[in-house]
Amino acid sequence: MPFSQLLHQFSDQLFNGITLGMLYILVALGLNIILGLMGVINFSHGAFFMLGAYTAYALAPIVGFWPSILLAALVIGLFGMAFESGLIRPLYRRLPEYTLLLTYGTALIFEQVVRYIWGDDAVRYPGLPSYLSGSITLGSYEFPMYKDVFLVAVTVVVLALVWLVINRTNIGMIIRAGTRDAEMVKALGINMPLMFTIVFGIGSFMAGLAGALAAPIYAIIPSLASQWIILTFVIVIVGGIGSFWGAIVGGLTIGILSSMMELVYPPAVELTGFIIMGIVLLVRPRGLFGVEGLFE
Repeated sequence: MPFSQLLHQFSDQLFNGITLGMLYILVALGLNIILGLMGVINFSHGAFFMLGAYTAYALAPIVGFWPSILLAALVIGLFGMAFESGLIRPLYRRLPEYTLLLTYGTALIFEQVVRYIWGDDAVRYPGLPSYLSGSITLGSYEFPMYKDVFLVAVTVVVLALVWLVINRTNIGMIIRAGTRDAEMVKALGINMPLMFTIVFGIGSFMAGLAGALAAPIYAIIPSLASQWIILTFVIVIVGGIGSFWGAIVGGLTIGILSSMMELVYPPAVELTGFIIMGIVLLVRPRGLFGVEGLFE
């Protein structure tokens, strides 16, 4: 194979990996916020990603591209807040396994509800606006406008906003203080249950946004829930529970290396994340950027 062709293939897979990594980051960061700040093992997080994709698909013919993406993320964020306050909050004083089993069971329910409404067959997002359906040419390379430009830009903006909320706002400081000493924060008159509901809503919003952004480029099927929750936990473990930067590094690492594996040995693509996780756990059991009890 000529070197120029090999370089093109390498570049294509690299940018595909970055695109995939951006979606991984959004989903993993949402789960990491919930897990790192609240200690809730949310196995429904992958279902929220799937519901975000289906919600965007259902809304797109009615309201158009932009509103469908934003509304899907907001709907899933609000749904996550109701989910936390109605189902998870009563289990906080019980063993963590109760929450794990609850969220796992509800994830299965959500998946079956989606099958009942839309069926088992894959559905496709109606289409992109003309200004996002083309590509940008730089030299001899073409970059799809939506995948390589728009999706990356949106992810960077969302990450910046989340970091600012967690680290530079009063709400963020209260939440981080609550993870250290919830009883002391309550004694100061702060409504920690409400704060935790907001945290869960932010994490759910990010899962819904990732699903809505993935809808135009991937087949939308019910099994997205189970596929993405497993990989999301792998990313969180690799990056480190409770680490903002860990979710970013873990998502990009697994996204890029999984894409590169397509060139080296395609049958092993789905194993890439687990191989990386195994290596990281052997060297650093807390993950690359793991911290204890504080999201930073």
